[in-house]
Amino acid sequence: MKYLPPFDIVKARLAIESVNGELRVSGSYEEFVNMVRRMIAGIEVDEKWYLARYPDIAEAIAQGIVHSAQTHFVNDGYFEGRQPFGIQVNERWYLTQNTGVADYVRQGKLESGQQHFDENGYKEGRLPFAM
Repeated sequence: MKYLPPFDIVKARLAIESVNGELRVSGSYEEFVNMVRRMIAGIEVDEKWYLARYPDIAEAIAQGIVHSAQTHFVNDGYFEGRQPFGIQVNERWYLTQNTGVADYVRQGKLESGQQHFDENGYKEGRLPFAM
């Protein structure tokens, strides 16, 4: 990551109110998406990896429809559940945390936790390793 907007800038784009003594945040969907775009703009996209993983984007770039993998990721890719770069799974930890996935690996229905993460786990919000 090269840049992350300051929290006060992010916070300024939202309406914050107190409801029964608890702070609540609201804003339009468009404001929310724009805030997320500003936050992910600093993520470095691995152009070569991204285009190999997502040939439809490589084709869109070749046709001049999309400017770059970075542009696509920030404008659309993140919201479509695409990864900005290869994320290495800690296999032992991932299978321990995801016992159903581990069962599928044992049964030969999946090659590995990495395969599951790449195909489904990332989009499901599963962590690839302990944080």
